[in-house]
Parts: sequence; C-alpha cells; structure tokens
Amino acid sequence: MKPLISFLLVFAFVSCQSISQTKGQERSGSANEPPEFIEGLYINTKTIRDKKRWSLLFQVMKDAGMNTAVVDMQPHPPTPEQVAEAKALGIYMVARVVNFEGGLIEKSPNTSLMASIQKSIRKACELGFPEIQLDYIRYADGGTNFSMSYEKRYESILGIIKDHKEKTKETCPSDTKWSADIFGRVPFIENDVIGQKVEPFSEELNGLYPMLYPSHFYGLTKRVADPYGTIKDGLDLTVKRAKQGTKAIAWVQGFNMMVGPSKLSYTDYIKVQMQGARDSAGHGFIVWNAGNEYLETMNAYEKYKKEPTPNQSNLTNNE
Repeated sequence: MKPLISFLLVFAFVSCQSISQTKGQERSGSANEPPEFIEGLYINTKTIRDKKRWSLLFQVMKDAGMNTAVVDMQPHPPTPEQVAEAKALGIYMVARVVNFEGGLIEKSPNTSLMASIQKSIRKACELGFPEIQLDYIRYADGGTNFSMSYEKRYESILGIIKDHKEKTKETCPSDTKWSADIFGRVPFIENDVIGQKVEPFSEELNGLYPMLYPSHFYGLTKRVADPYGTIKDGLDLTVKRAKQGTKAIAWVQGFNMMVGPSKLSYTDYIKVQMQGARDSAGHGFIVWNAGNEYLETMNAYEKYKKEPTPNQSNLTNNE
C-alpha cells in the first residue's frame, strides 16, 4: 500500500472515531512542556522532506489523541514552518540527534564529529524544540580494539553529554530538556560495555528512552514472546533505578519482526506494548517504524484507548 494512501486511510479511520479520554491525553498548557504521559511516533527524514506527508501525519496524530513526535534532525531538519505547524496542533516536539552511528569505536570521538553533532543540537534549539534526545550515545556493542573498564566507559559517555550541553548553552535555553536513547537490555543488567547505565545517565539527563523492542531480546524466549511484560518490566526497572524525577519513556516496536512467538496479531502486538507502558511506573511510549508506515500502529492505538485493562490470558503463552 502506498504511504500516502495508508495515511489517508488512517486519517479517515481516526476522524470517525470518538476520542475517549486516557492517561496519555492529559496535555500541558504549552507544546513546550512535556505531556504527563507521552504517546507518539517517530518522524523520519523522508516524512520531513515531504511536506504534505508531514502535515497529514501530524493531523492524524492530533485527531487520534497522540501528543508527541520524535523528529530526525540529520541530515535534513524540519523547517521552522513545519515545527510551528506541529506545535500549533499541540504536539510536543523532541529532536532526535544521532551521535555515533553504530556506536563509538574509539575511546574518544574526534573534534570534527563532536562539532557536527553540536551543530545539529543548536539547530534544534533554534527551531524551538524543547527537548534534545541523544541517540547512539554509546560505545559500539563489540568490535572495539581498546581496553576500558565499565566505570571509565560511563564516565566517558557522560563527559560527551556534558560537553554537548556546555558547548550549546548559548543557543539552547536553560530549560531545554535533555534525554537519551538507551539499549533495551540496559535496565535489566548491572553493567554494559556500551557505556550506558541507568543510574549515572539519570544524574545528567531529564529523560531516558529504553529501546524495549521485544524482538531484540535475542535468545530470551520470555521477553520475545511477552511484549506487554517486556515493556512494563523495562519501564518499571528504569524508574526504580533512575534518579527521582527522571522520565522513562519506552520505544515500542511498530514493525513486524518476531511477532509470531507472542501468538498475537501484528496490531494486537503493538497494542499490548502500549498497554504495558500505560500500566507501568513509566511516563509513556514512542512507536518506532523506520519507514514511518503507521497504519497498523494507528489501528492498535485506537484499540488501546478502548481497552483500559489488557486481557492477561491473551497476552502470551509464557506467563
């Protein structure tokens, strides 16, 4: 199905539905303040460059009751007009800034790369994004040729985050929110070679976005087959380990990978992840689909709003 046709179908679908009130639809008075409970989508460069697609998708989000968008800043950021359009719809805008694609393979990044990342952060702040989300802010998951303790790795990555904040403070307002994407396994384990850990990250950041895609818990049958529990447990552990006041928002899986073990339809697979986020101690979810194909996601979201309590017996065979 063509992307535009998919979005038109979604738009028609959500426009004719009654919008029930849920935890995720409580909005703050300003699009510059994060919603109490985040419910949103990832927006890629393709959508940014297609202004009709952008406008349609944001209208669909608004009509469905979503409140947040995580938007790519590289290589083509949105225009000021696009950001203003989204904010006018009441959408909280988060700027996704990639740091080290695939992870850092040297002990320290070179100065030109750091300058490029910080340029994108400044651009996001100039465009009025209230939150900067650092992605790939980590070491590579294997393949590095140096020795470094866990603690030194944490210190190094935190030093990079601090440098970003210091070097952009003249452009980014003092109330800018800073957050980071972390591997989904990080909340579940004590130490990790990639240099990410909940506790030190939460000391420096306002929010953490664990990538809790069930399909990516390779070899862990329970996690792969239990999308509801994987999201809920991951957010609960993030909140438990983080500094008080740190937001924990799940990246949930909006793509059809390893759905079979859950015994759920693709739509219900997405829906129960949303329910897991809502039933957790966390603060919301963002759906990731690399191609921004969100027809199934919007169908799942509509079902999620109508089902305040998940049917535990249908979630998984691996309780």
